[in-house]
Amino acid sequence: MNPFIYFLAASCLLCDVSSAASEGLIQDPNDKEILDRLLHDKRYDPRIKPTSLSGGPLRVNISVVLLSLSSPDESSLHYEVEFLMHQRWTDQRLVQKNHSSLYFLNGLHHHGDIWKPDIYFIKHGTFKENLTPSNIALKIFTNGTVLYSMRRHLVLNCEGDLHIFPFDSPMCTFSIESVSFTSDQMEFHWAGPNRIAKDEDSGNIALSPVLKRHNAYLVHNETYYCDHHDEWRGDYSCLKVRLHFTRDKAFYVTTVFIPGIILVSSSFLTFWFEWNAVPARTMLGVTTMLNFFTTSNGFRSNLPVVSNLTAMNLWDAVCMFFIYTSFLEFVVMNYLARWVQDPEEQKKKKDNPILDSLQLVTTTLDLSHPNQKGTLGAQLHSLGGNLDNKFKEVRNFGGDVIRKKTTFREGEGEQASPHHITQRHTQNNKSTDEIISDSPITPPNTSQTTDAENAAKGRYSLTQVKKIDMYSRRIFPCIYGMFVLYFFIRYHAIEGAMSIGGDE
Repeated sequence: MNPFIYFLAASCLLCDVSSAASEGLIQDPNDKEILDRLLHDKRYDPRIKPTSLSGGPLRVNISVVLLSLSSPDESSLHYEVEFLMHQRWTDQRLVQKNHSSLYFLNGLHHHGDIWKPDIYFIKHGTFKENLTPSNIALKIFTNGTVLYSMRRHLVLNCEGDLHIFPFDSPMCTFSIESVSFTSDQMEFHWAGPNRIAKDEDSGNIALSPVLKRHNAYLVHNETYYCDHHDEWRGDYSCLKVRLHFTRDKAFYVTTVFIPGIILVSSSFLTFWFEWNAVPARTMLGVTTMLNFFTTSNGFRSNLPVVSNLTAMNLWDAVCMFFIYTSFLEFVVMNYLARWVQDPEEQKKKKDNPILDSLQLVTTTLDLSHPNQKGTLGAQLHSLGGNLDNKFKEVRNFGGDVIRKKTTFREGEGEQASPHHITQRHTQNNKSTDEIISDSPITPPNTSQTTDAENAAKGRYSLTQVKKIDMYSRRIFPCIYGMFVLYFFIRYHAIEGAMSIGGDE
């Protein structure tokens, strides 16, 4: 073909291209074309770490945003945390000077061809799922800054005080550290909302506006720089995150503690029934015992398995002890009441150690019968009588001395007449009778037969047996009330405040 024809064809093609360019039909290169050129094998090697402009370690800014928190089993110490982690660094090899119209390039499909910091998570437990391309985002700005975002779902193994469950406050920690670059080659820094001010020791993690909490109650969170206590393999740049959780104590109060208090208090109602109300007292005692067993067994299956005594074990044991003891009190009460009313038993055996102990306590603390021997009232009465007798002896001794002096003086002046001696003797007797009549001591009433005298003769009465119920009405509720107060003060107010998650 004639060369002239080729020249004409080439000229026409150039005219068409120039006209198309003038009309805007040919566009600038897209993200893929630009990244293909920037990341060409002969130009870019993803195995080489970018160099810093200042000549020091490469600075990588990191920020974390919490997306969701959940606890599959609140009685355990495993918490699931989902978050977004943003990493930002500068790579001079990715500067785009000829495409200033593009603010950034979307490098999602080139994330395997770009160098990225080699990070891993320390003390986290396990990953919920593997990382897929749909969980990341990669943006490359014109000045060479790279923004790499990834979504992580971790199952954290937290720390807690299970011996005071559910009053403990678990604390979950995980650290972000470089795998192969020491701190003189690459440094991690908290940035954005996680930035730590110069005058502060810690910062905070950003919370997503749509943060979801599933059975996980976050109290507060903190961001730190790892110190020498966290360096376990050398001088590597490291960032630490702390998440402080608490338990839903209202759930345990309404499902464990209040039902336990109601059942134990219901078992105390038997003390107000008559001793011969066997069906009512038996049904109430057995019913409360079975209900407490059912409630505690259903809840105990969800408790954490530990080898030491926990707060919930102590609560169950003490509540069950009071319910069972109140039922035993009815059995003892019914047996003794039938025993004292059986004359044959009284003839066979007049001694009963239970009633003897009850009589000993009753008579010892009895103040209403001061005439009964062995009682506290009789001892106080005897002490008062002895003091009064000593006062009377002193008064009589003083009166005798005065009378002797008077008689001696009258004998010196004149001989005392028998009339005067008789008159003084009558006056002395009168004064003694008046002193005795004015004394507060009352003669004992021998016609009254007391419970202490009956006990001394080996006879018991139903009134003495009923005192078991009377004492139980006061002793059982008071002791149980002191236990409940001690339980919540110790485990909730003291040890709960000193828990791992509550000491900050």
